[in-house]
Amino acid sequence: VGAASSPRPANPAWPLEWLPARELHRGTPAEINTSDALARVRLEHVRRVFGRAWGAYRRHAFGRDEIKPVTNHSHDWLHLGATLVDCLDNLWLFGFKKEFEEAKEWVATKLTFSQARNISMFETVIRVLGGLLSAYELSREGVFLAKAEELAELMMYAFSNNAHGVPCTTISLDGSRHCAFPDWTGGSAILAEYGTIQLEFKYLAHHTGRRRYWDVAEAPIRLLRGKSTPPGLYPTFLSPRTGGWANKRVTMGAMSDSFYEYLVKQWLLTGKREAYLRQMFDEAMVGMARTMVQRSSPSSFVYVADLNGVGQLGHKMDHLACFVGGMLAVGAQDGGPLDAEYLTLADAIGETCYEMYRRTATGLAPEYVNFNVAGKDMGTPRNAPYNIGRPEAVETFFIMWYYTRDPKWREMGWQVFTAFEAHAATPSGWAALPDVDNPARKLDDKMESFVLAETMKYLFLLF
Repeated sequence: VGAASSPRPANPAWPLEWLPARELHRGTPAEINTSDALARVRLEHVRRVFGRAWGAYRRHAFGRDEIKPVTNHSHDWLHLGATLVDCLDNLWLFGFKKEFEEAKEWVATKLTFSQARNISMFETVIRVLGGLLSAYELSREGVFLAKAEELAELMMYAFSNNAHGVPCTTISLDGSRHCAFPDWTGGSAILAEYGTIQLEFKYLAHHTGRRRYWDVAEAPIRLLRGKSTPPGLYPTFLSPRTGGWANKRVTMGAMSDSFYEYLVKQWLLTGKREAYLRQMFDEAMVGMARTMVQRSSPSSFVYVADLNGVGQLGHKMDHLACFVGGMLAVGAQDGGPLDAEYLTLADAIGETCYEMYRRTATGLAPEYVNFNVAGKDMGTPRNAPYNIGRPEAVETFFIMWYYTRDPKWREMGWQVFTAFEAHAATPSGWAALPDVDNPARKLDDKMESFVLAETMKYLFLLF
C-alpha cells in the first residue's frame, strides 16, 4: 500500500477528520522503469484478448449490439450495432487500423436508426452517440460526426416532453416520437440518465456550431442548481412534471453515479469556463465526504455508503461506485483547496475496490458488496453475486496510475485481468459470471459492449 509521509495539517473545509490529506507514494524512476518493462509485456496480453474477442464479434455478430461469448449467437437490444460503435475508439487506440476502416465502412453504409424502438436514451447517448464522437475525435473522419448529428436530431424531441426539459427515459428513433418514463420509478426521471448526456451533446454543439444541442443538454443541469438535498447531493428520482424531487435516496452507485462524474468533466470540456459546474462538483464531493464516506471494521477500508433517507445509511457499495476514485483524482489537478484531500480519498477508495476483487473465490468483484457483515469488512450479497465485466475499478486504477505513477495500480489491474482470463474467458471474449464465489458455476452467455469498449480500454491504457 502506497502510504508515505505523515498527514498534512487538517483542512477545516474537509469534513473527514479521520482521513486527512497525506502525501501519496509516487513511483521512483527505478520503480517506474521496472513497471514499464512488465507493462510492455502485459499490454500485448490485453491487446491479444481484445483481438480475440473482436475477431469473434466480426465473424459471428458484426453490426449487432452484442455477441454471446459462449454460443457465438448475437443479441440486439438497441439495434444500433452497440459493440461496434462503442469499440471504434479502441480499434484506433489498440492499433487495429484495418478493423477500424472496416467498422467505419459499416457505420457509413449500414448504420441506420429506424429499427431502434423503445430504447434507453441514456444508453444510446453514452454507447452510440459517444462512440461516434470518440471516433471522430481520434480520426477526424467526417462520417462519424455526420452520423452523430443524424442520431442526435432523432433524439431532440425527447427534450420537449415537459416544461423542465427533462429528456424521456425511453425513446424511439423511427419517427414515432415515443416518449416514456419508467413505471417502476413512478414516472420519475433518473439522475444518472438525464445527467449523463451533457458531454456528448455539448461536444456535438461545439463541432457542428449548433447551439440547440448545448441548450437542451444544459437545461436539466441548470434545473438542479440550488436544489441539492442534503447539501451538495442529489436524489435519484426527479418528477419531470413538477421539476421537484420524487424521493430522498442518494447514492454514488446505480441511478446516480455518472451525473457527478459529468460535472467535473463538463467543466474541463468547456475550458473551465463554466464555474458553476466546478462549484456543484466541489459541493458534491464535500457533501459525499460529510454524509456517505465510511470505514469498515476491522480493517478500516474506506467506502461510500448509500443514503437511503435523512440520516439512514445503507452500508453497501456498488461496483459502479468504484468510479469515485478516478473522479476525485481528476478533480484534484487544478490547484483547488481540497486537491490533496480528494487524492487521499481517491487512493483509499481505489484500494477498497481492489479488495472487492481480491476477497472473492475468483478474484472478481460482485455487483456490490455489503460492509461490516458477521465480523468481516465486506461480503458478497446472495442477491447480486454476479460479475458482468464492469469497468469502474480498472478505470480508477488507470487514472490513479496516470497521476501518481505508483506501480501498485498496475499490479492491481494485472490481478484483475488475470482473474478475468482465468474465470470468464471464452474463445470469443469474457462471459459474465453468475457467482464470483462459485467458480464451478456455468458462465452466463452475456458480454456487454462495455466489456470490450471500456474495461479492456482501461486495462490497455494502464499498461
